[in-house]
Amino acid sequence: MSELTLHNVSFHYGDGSLALQSIEMNLKSGERIALVGPNGAGKTSLLMAIAGLIKYSGDVLIDGVRLSDKSKHEIRKKMSFVFQNPDEMLFMPTVMEDVCFGLDSLGLSAEAANAAARAALSAVSLSDFEGRSAHHLSYGERRRVTLATVLARQSTLTLFDEPTRELDPFGRRQFIDLFQGMAGTMILATHDLELVLETCPRMILLDAGRIITQGDPRTILADAALMKAHRLEVPHSLSTHPHGHY
Repeated sequence: MSELTLHNVSFHYGDGSLALQSIEMNLKSGERIALVGPNGAGKTSLLMAIAGLIKYSGDVLIDGVRLSDKSKHEIRKKMSFVFQNPDEMLFMPTVMEDVCFGLDSLGLSAEAANAAARAALSAVSLSDFEGRSAHHLSYGERRRVTLATVLARQSTLTLFDEPTRELDPFGRRQFIDLFQGMAGTMILATHDLELVLETCPRMILLDAGRIITQGDPRTILADAALMKAHRLEVPHSLSTHPHGHY
């Protein structure tokens, strides 16, 4: 499991507009935290900064090592990023090759990589899909393949960008069950506020690239005035059962 620290992280879009402003953040090893905010709040930009996929100012440290051009290759061996669009992650001829991709860089032999991939595909109920092309699968099936790629890597830090987007109720429940069973430090960026309540003991509310508040999701999400001010709504379960008993 990995510890993550961000100090004074800022990022501007190409047109000069501010996407992230002086972000300070710390995740302890094994902690699970949700990033919540309206469209354009900076959630995806923050995940991309942590993954070293954009040029930001400030410092990102993983297990005490500053993310830089020199260190990012080794740091990324510990990290997985589940993109919002599964097609950004799936580009090999077969599902099996997609899940195995990059495992050799972690030091796994071909035999060990195949075993890890098969176990991961079994965990997402896709054992019979090894030889199929991901691009011929449904959206929900492609999403499950991306989850298998993460499970096979056994990363100590995993970043999820809208992982339940466009999933049906069964697919959403399957993701929650998998997420709950995964080890490591997790960051979950999502508009699914009921998902936050079920899976994350801490959340950060972002808006306009700034951290507005952070803490217990039940306390923050139950604040109707705060939610309205940041173009969000109190989750149904909290508005119906304000003390969280449901």
